[in-house]
Amino acid sequence: MNRLLKLILLAGGILFAFGCGYKAYLGLHGTSVRLHPDIHKSVTADRECLECHHPDNPKGPPTPHPTFTGCIKCHNDENGTKK
Repeated sequence: MNRLLKLILLAGGILFAFGCGYKAYLGLHGTSVRLHPDIHKSVTADRECLECHHPDNPKGPPTPHPTFTGCIKCHNDENGTKK
């Protein structure tokens, strides 16, 4: 029984990390808008982000998660500024 429980937990962990466990859920942030401050200086709302990054009509790199909220919160930090 103990071995079965470990196997189930391992399988669940792998599915979470590689399946539905997006980086945001794991506490990691996306590429920062601070890499391109000239383009993003006036952006203050998710709606503005999706005007350029929505996959249906991208003017910039399309987002893989257009239904998420909190674009600025996730993409406006010092941690994601490395290229």
